[in-house]
Amino acid sequence: MPHDRIRHGLSLTKKYGTFSPAVGVVGLRQVGKTTLLTRQLGVENCYSFDDAELRNEARNSPKTFLSKLSLPAILDEVQKAPEIFDALKLKIDRKRIPGQYYLTGSTEFSSRLGIRESLTGRISTLQLYPLTLAEAHGLPFQPQRGLKPLHLLETRFTAEQAAQSLAKGGLPIPMFMRDSAARLLYFDQWIETAILRDLPRIYGRNYDMDVSRSILERIGVLLREGHVPSLGDFKIEKIKLRNYLASMESIFLLKRIPCHEEGIGLDRWLLGDAGLAAFLIRAEHGEGVTLSLARQFVFNEILAQCQYAGKSLHPRFYKSAQAKEAVDLIWDQVPIKIIYAPPSRVPLGWYEKPLIGAMKKLNASRGLIVAPVDRADIPKKGGIGIVPWTYWS
Repeated sequence: MPHDRIRHGLSLTKKYGTFSPAVGVVGLRQVGKTTLLTRQLGVENCYSFDDAELRNEARNSPKTFLSKLSLPAILDEVQKAPEIFDALKLKIDRKRIPGQYYLTGSTEFSSRLGIRESLTGRISTLQLYPLTLAEAHGLPFQPQRGLKPLHLLETRFTAEQAAQSLAKGGLPIPMFMRDSAARLLYFDQWIETAILRDLPRIYGRNYDMDVSRSILERIGVLLREGHVPSLGDFKIEKIKLRNYLASMESIFLLKRIPCHEEGIGLDRWLLGDAGLAAFLIRAEHGEGVTLSLARQFVFNEILAQCQYAGKSLHPRFYKSAQAKEAVDLIWDQVPIKIIYAPPSRVPLGWYEKPLIGAMKKLNASRGLIVAPVDRADIPKKGGIGIVPWTYWS
């Protein structure tokens, strides 16, 4: 079963449970959070707040609800009963026993002030990303796959294997569907649920589902052209637009990528899964399509790699006032540019010029091109290196 593939975040989740009284697992809806805790971590007592009766009890009598739990316990989709958090705070403060409460959420806990204050100092949280290529193929986690030492590690997948998985994304169910029509239907229903149920709960009053639809449709058009959506790409009043985008970020549908402090540019946004991006793009071929899906794939692999290794990564892009192209990611002061085709060293490629500018501005000795190649080409003394899309897989 797709959901039963061992997740690379399991080890870190176990570690959190040895010292933290509450462990949070958050991420996209249907990314596999509950399966991670029940089938892989082995927590047997699961209380889902998708159940209206349980949810109402937790909201109306949170202290009584907690007193009846068999511990350790999973509180699934806990954001649907926010009243539980203050009661949980009191319970933990009276007796701080590690690994007693496992909370899952399809919404960022930190996006609500009351929840954030109740959990501060009492919870360790893991974001579960869509399946990485290594997870999908049952390969072990390799925490050393960071930026160093790039030239010592062999890739485990070919560019062709990555290309075959781009449009499927990493959500466990659609990733393993053989019927493309069924996959489209799955994503259509996923987006509909987000628009009709998830986003109204986050956005609050004056929510308009037609505005959400128009934003997602516009994102699809931009991705089809190979562009990364930014605040300047929408004909919507800026405050309203920011509120809708922030709501989408809260449910992990979007990922905000701000500009590096040494650069210039408005916030950019990526989808939370390459399969969702492919659904919104609604096209199978084209340079822009391949570039957007490759960008989604590489970001997911890097972010998951950092998260499961217990390292923080706050992605930034870089763009100078003179350059037409942006550098996709600054990671530990290393500029990274993702491209859709194997690079050519001569003449100087369009993708190298923004890298050179970023390297000069950030005083970086190395820049990286991430391309559909099967072997890394890393100059030992610095300069611009080439790594495969699948390097972090």
